[in-house]
Amino acid sequence: MRSSLRFMPILAGALALAGWTATADAQTVLNMGGSSAARNFMTDIPLNLCDAAPLPNRFSSADGNKVTWTCNRGGSPAIMRYSATGSSDGVNKLLTPLSNPASNMLFLDHTLTAGCTGPTLTTRPSDGKQYNNTVNCGNGNTVSLPVNMGASDVAGSSFHQTGPTGTSVTPLNDGSLTVTPAVVVPFSIYAGKGVVRLNAAGNAPAGPIQGLSRLEIEAIFSRNVTDWRQLGFGTVTDAAPGTLEATSPITLCPRNAGSGTKAAFDETLMLNAPEWGVALPGSVIFSSSSSGVLACLAANRRSIGYMDADQVVSFNPGGASAGLAYTVPVDGGLANDPTLTDRKRDLKCGKYAYWTSLRLNRRPADAGTPSDNLAQAFITNAGLAATISVIPTGAFWASDEEMEVFKNSDRGPILWKAGANPQCR
Repeated sequence: MRSSLRFMPILAGALALAGWTATADAQTVLNMGGSSAARNFMTDIPLNLCDAAPLPNRFSSADGNKVTWTCNRGGSPAIMRYSATGSSDGVNKLLTPLSNPASNMLFLDHTLTAGCTGPTLTTRPSDGKQYNNTVNCGNGNTVSLPVNMGASDVAGSSFHQTGPTGTSVTPLNDGSLTVTPAVVVPFSIYAGKGVVRLNAAGNAPAGPIQGLSRLEIEAIFSRNVTDWRQLGFGTVTDAAPGTLEATSPITLCPRNAGSGTKAAFDETLMLNAPEWGVALPGSVIFSSSSSGVLACLAANRRSIGYMDADQVVSFNPGGASAGLAYTVPVDGGLANDPTLTDRKRDLKCGKYAYWTSLRLNRRPADAGTPSDNLAQAFITNAGLAATISVIPTGAFWASDEEMEVFKNSDRGPILWKAGANPQCR
């Protein structure tokens, strides 16, 4: 008997880490995963749900794709984890029973300290909420745990993409899940820093390109257009920024099949031609996450790619990849236009088409569990305009309350809400 008791604390700790709620400490665990585009948004929300004291703790992996929060909620311990992979995981993992290991994902194990820097006391500027922030934890500091809630940028029926060769995804039936469209997720088209428009004479660079039409984007990503010069643009080098290159081959930075960002791109912009599906060294570089597309854009000055709109902060002054790429208007609209008083006007008013509703997926069988109750609180908070106004990603994303338009499917059409909508004129 004495020998068995020696291992009880170890067992209790293992159960807590794995997502089981131990009676002794009433710890509630919410493991979330899926959408890479939703990584920043999904990891901004937990601070809203945590008690102010003791201070919440945030832990993030070096690549930023795994974040774990620990805190008290209503005086009881809680852990909220997010793992950014792809939106199809945000559906498939929930279609699998919680007891099946196939429902597991790799999450950041906050009890492992390899590579970690911090904690650093951090204050959210919008509302003064504080937390301890630990960053750069080893990407291998992981633990396999069951997923309680999945995040997907699109409906299951919108998955029908291929690329790179050998990788494909077919429509997913999410009809058996409890699905809540929580918030509008906008995406942006990005061009590498070397892509430029031409002066009136057509013989010299004249700054970043000022926009692309949907048809031009379709031609680029289907590779019917393979050189910027075919569209009347050009490229320059750092060594000679005032001189156009003789050739300006386009480098594509697309996502892998299974990505909700890719599915949303295909549903809203690639309406008449399929996206190119073959990886080509130096010309078509597929990535499994938004961070991979960001790296592709930063490393290739002739490139073009698509990501969630909030990733632009990396390219803005002070960002980790400042000046290496920029956003490109689509049909004259931007998801976030810094020249407007309301920077999200084009998104809210239907002028900008590349957006979907983030879908948060749960199993009906989990209803009533502590984890699902926390998931419902998360969903409620995520959808509030008040939440959007305080979290960092809220500068780009939009609540349904803010939108003047809506759509009943990822593809659209975009429909107007009732009312005069004078702010959209």
